[in-house]
Amino acid sequence: MRIRRGWLITILAVVVGIVLLRVTLFRPHPIEVEIATVDRGMVEDAVTNSQAGTVKSRLRARVGAERAGRVLSIPHREGSKVHRGDVLLQLDPSSAQVQLDLALRDRDALRATLESARAATTLARQDHARAEQLRNQSVISEEQMDQAKSRLDGANAELRAAQARSSRTEAAVNLARDELKHLRVVAPFDGVVTSRFVEVGEPVIPGQAVLEVMSPDRLYVSAPIDEIDIGRLSNGLPARVTLDPYPGVVWRGVVSRVSSTVNDIKEQNRTLEIEVDLAPDPAHPQPKPGTSADVQIILDRHDHVLRVPTFSVIEGKRVLLANGKKAVSRDVKVGIKNWEWTEITDGLKEGESVITNLDRQGLKAGVVVAPKPRGDANPPGTAEARTRGSKSKP
Repeated sequence: MRIRRGWLITILAVVVGIVLLRVTLFRPHPIEVEIATVDRGMVEDAVTNSQAGTVKSRLRARVGAERAGRVLSIPHREGSKVHRGDVLLQLDPSSAQVQLDLALRDRDALRATLESARAATTLARQDHARAEQLRNQSVISEEQMDQAKSRLDGANAELRAAQARSSRTEAAVNLARDELKHLRVVAPFDGVVTSRFVEVGEPVIPGQAVLEVMSPDRLYVSAPIDEIDIGRLSNGLPARVTLDPYPGVVWRGVVSRVSSTVNDIKEQNRTLEIEVDLAPDPAHPQPKPGTSADVQIILDRHDHVLRVPTFSVIEGKRVLLANGKKAVSRDVKVGIKNWEWTEITDGLKEGESVITNLDRQGLKAGVVVAPKPRGDANPPGTAEARTRGSKSKP
């Protein structure tokens, strides 16, 4: 009897020891998790470009000479502001100027001839009128009257010939002046000279591009959007644009064009080209055409709604709560979302704490956790969202 009681006491001691070891030495260590508080705020549904977009100008032209010649001067260099009609390039006008001088001398000479013909016609007309009066008085014969009529007809013919020659010389002068004008390349609109392709002394041929002019006041961004978002895009949607050289600066824009065709050159990454007009903003730096850009098109926006960081939602339908010292699973219903925030329409209350670093090893419902607030102001996944949603540079 005493032996059996001793065994019972020993077994009981072992069980108590095991229990004490499990709750002390072998107790599982809590998983350290980061939490975010369910709060109210703004959530947007947005589409971003899948690859790098590019800033472009609506007014950008390569201008060329209309005549062949040798470059005499280039008054404006790259970066110079120009106005419509300003001379950008002057070809050597020597030959054209000689032709104009000759045409002017011919014109002046024929003007004198024309004046002489007019005077002769006036005199012949007066003689003819006097002859008619004398014939009516039977003072002169019909033969003399015919001679006066013949002199008037000859004077009129000479006048018409002089007028024709004078018109031809006027046309020659205009043609020579036009040739001189075509030896100048002028700005087609107000803008900035962005490139020059020739130098002083070089020969050019008709149609050869000599300079490029761009207007900085009509800028837009051309960007590819993944084909999966085609059905959600339309003209007039608001957009935000960011440029790599200006971190943190946001330009406002509006979708002005959605391409009607899909680019299928890369079969595994089919895209649709969209254009976003940039509104001029004197408070921001002047974007430069050719700069890479990110576009975020706003499809919908809900203000003052319950929201959680998007990376805290599992499979779009549940979250893990830091409830006391354990992780607790909770089913939720979601509304619109983006890379940063997800709207919660049912399943959570304001002030509850959701776990955001779901990639922790061993983290699941029921495990012991040690919550700590996130140290940064941005929701989890923000950095990754900007990387994924911005672009993959070619």
